[in-house]
Parts: sequence; structure tokens; C-alpha cells
Amino acid sequence: MIVSYPVFRFMGMRSSLPLPSWKVISTQILFYFILEDFVFYWGHRMLHTKLLYKHVHSVHHEYATPFGLTSEYAHPAEILFLGFATIVGPAITGPHLITLWLWMVVRVLETVEAHCGYHFPWSLSNFLPLYGGADFHDYHHRLLYTKSGNYSSTFIYMDWIFGTDKGYRKLNAMKSSEDNAMNKKM
Repeated sequence: MIVSYPVFRFMGMRSSLPLPSWKVISTQILFYFILEDFVFYWGHRMLHTKLLYKHVHSVHHEYATPFGLTSEYAHPAEILFLGFATIVGPAITGPHLITLWLWMVVRVLETVEAHCGYHFPWSLSNFLPLYGGADFHDYHHRLLYTKSGNYSSTFIYMDWIFGTDKGYRKLNAMKSSEDNAMNKKM
């Protein structure tokens, strides 16, 4: 972020008053989430190729059962590579510094929640149908690198479009039918 500050200033970021409206902030952050998801999906999927996984992404996957802090545990090359997905939106729009800070906080909170290993009752995946959450990402960490799928960052639309969540959907369907069978027995 320190190195990127001059770049953001050049791209139009401002830090003076007046502050942007909540409508502007919300619109920009929604745009950042959508763009970040698209860029992250392809970058993350590339990191699961044999060569990049072995030398870079395997560091992040040292934990088969992730917890919050592992969300930021990665090879430096991966941090730079996937970090691009997080900063490309703000670099395009030249936001106010407050918007940039809010985006960074929300983005880190989301990734920590996705890696926390627990599906909270207040998780957005309970309210937003396209939101991945911890359950979605836990599945990704459980399997071998070539078969994991679930490459999306926040929302699952890219995995759904390209079919890289088929194993996860199949597992959920089996769990659902088992739950239904258990409920009928009771």
C-alpha cells in the first residue's frame, strides 16, 4: 500500500474534503468486489497449475483446515500476484482515500471469514445466494490442488459459470439428501 500510494494519487485518488457520499462509496466497493472476483478467480486458478502450485501456492495450502490468520499466509509472489486483484478496481476509479481504506478493511474481513473454518449464523452466505463464505472455501482447502475447484474469492458466480464448483455442489447435494433421510427416520 505504501508503494502504491503514488500510483493511486496519479490515478486520481484524493484525500481532501468533502468526503464521498455513501452512494458513491457503496457503488465503488460493489464494483471492486465484482472486478476483484473476476481477476482473483483467474489468478487463483492459474496458481493451481502444477508448476505455480508447487513453487508458490502450496505455501498457502499448508493448512488443509484453514483458520482466520491463514488467509494472509502465502508466498510473497502470491501476495503480489493476487494482490493485484484487490487494487485493480481502486486503481481504475481513483477513489477517495476513505473509500480505499474501507475497501481494504472489508476485503480483509471477508477473506479472514472465508478462512475461519466456521459457518457463522450471521455469515453473508446465509443471506446472499452468490456469496461463498467459509464452507465454500473450506472445500477448496480439503482437496488436492488439481481437483480442488472453488477458486472464487467472495462470490461464487465464476466457479458456477465455469463449472469449477461441481464437486462442492455434488457434496452439498449428498449432504442434503442424507439430512432429509435422517429427518424422515425421526
